[in-house]
Amino acid sequence: MGDALDRRSGAGADAPEASGADPTMPPLTLENYGILLPSITGLAMASTASNIIVQQAHATTGISTFGGWAMVAACIPVGALFIATLVVKRFSKRAISLSVFLSIHLAGLSALALAFADLTQASFPTAAELLFQGAIALGAVIVQFYWLRKLRGTSAQAVVMVVFSALAISELLTFICSLAPLPTRLAFSVALMFMQFAAVNRSRKLGVPSDQFPAVSESYFGTDENRFSNRSFLAVAAMGVWFISIPLGMGRGFPAGPAIYLDVLPRGLVLACVCVVSALWVRFALASRMWALTTSIWVMMQLLLGAGAICFAAWPVNASMGGAFFMAAALVLQAFIWYMTVAFTSFGWRDPYYYASAAWLAMNLLAILGMRVDSLLTAMFPTNTGVIIAIMSFFVLIGAQVVFTRLLASPSEEQAAAQAAAQATSGAGTEGTPTEEVHHEPLMGMLAISPQENISMSSKTPDVHIAQSVMEMGRLFGLTGREVEVLTLYALGHTQARVSEELQLSTNTVHTHIKRIYEKTDLHSRQEILDYITKYGR
Repeated sequence: MGDALDRRSGAGADAPEASGADPTMPPLTLENYGILLPSITGLAMASTASNIIVQQAHATTGISTFGGWAMVAACIPVGALFIATLVVKRFSKRAISLSVFLSIHLAGLSALALAFADLTQASFPTAAELLFQGAIALGAVIVQFYWLRKLRGTSAQAVVMVVFSALAISELLTFICSLAPLPTRLAFSVALMFMQFAAVNRSRKLGVPSDQFPAVSESYFGTDENRFSNRSFLAVAAMGVWFISIPLGMGRGFPAGPAIYLDVLPRGLVLACVCVVSALWVRFALASRMWALTTSIWVMMQLLLGAGAICFAAWPVNASMGGAFFMAAALVLQAFIWYMTVAFTSFGWRDPYYYASAAWLAMNLLAILGMRVDSLLTAMFPTNTGVIIAIMSFFVLIGAQVVFTRLLASPSEEQAAAQAAAQATSGAGTEGTPTEEVHHEPLMGMLAISPQENISMSSKTPDVHIAQSVMEMGRLFGLTGREVEVLTLYALGHTQARVSEELQLSTNTVHTHIKRIYEKTDLHSRQEILDYITKYGR
């Protein structure tokens, strides 16, 4: 039932119902897209704060300072968060608000401590400095998780605009900071973290982006066959991330494991690659060409990795140019993981932090592992860098095969499954047995795509079920008849403009009704209403 509700949540005026077509995006104006600005700035500031301290403003290709150990220190509590999500199905709003408050202070005060030590020329023990940098990485990533959660239920086009805009802004700020002295970078990082409070407050005033840009599953997953093939694409994409993270780490530690130093020119190349890719995909989003993202993003990353491998082979002594391409690919992967996290969050059944922490841990730990593989291979083949390049290419090839062969196989497999289901249903009908819909569930439990225990085989249509559930909510929360009408259309995925058109009300009146519904129900977005109906609806 939750899957049906999620599919309906994108069926408003901006997303044609019962179709796989991508919704048309409105004109690019501040009025239309202002609701996305807090998420863009919040993600960009959190990413920049971590980049300029933990990753040394990309002066090297390292995962973090101390040979990656600062990031490992951050991975331990993030791993604990992932384990907690296996026990707690959904974190409360209070817990999320508290975690953001503490994370901002943790990262900001840790950066302040490092700035104070640099200003006074004091020296921390190595272990203390490592913990401070790990705390900055931890605080920044928890804040990133918050902003990704904020995008839950938002259309794929809007999410692409947020994540790639944030990536480009973050990399631009990181490049500028790389030209500044260390005290300036530290002070700027402190300011960025505490400026998160302004972004959070502004976001709460504007509301959630999903209300203005409701999600459509087909836009995320690149196929309109049915919901199971859509989920299969996410599984394939996750496997592709695992396979591509290892060669990314190997390239960032080429040839012997330590990070590659990047001068101004290679850092400028990283910035140029990131900005070009970001501009292309924001353009795709505005044009609603989402299939171009889901397929060609992998091609783009593999092209960057291929260019880096060619540079390594051509200039094995000076690895900075090749390292720049690998660094750019790693940043593009980071933005795509943000996008995938929102996709899982919007249509999965676990807490958003489950998907965010799992993806972040996989990307960083496997990249660190890739750098360690370089050290091992250099010890085995000290003068043969070609072996390392070949193994990197092999991993990239595996990732490409996993993504494209599985992705291209999904439509044909789904057609075969549909034909088999139709034949089984037809056969049952001829024997006089009542026919009912046959669902073939893929093995997606580990990815928490669809909770089978919540799927109803009732003959009710999703529209009828939602309408009945809303009527029940009206009796429970004391909603007026008009508020029930507004809430029914709103829960079915219609935009506020479409609701006003259907009920012949002004948009201001509809907005006022929705605001009162939020106050009475203590639910503050369309997605929360759908979650409530999924959990408590009849």
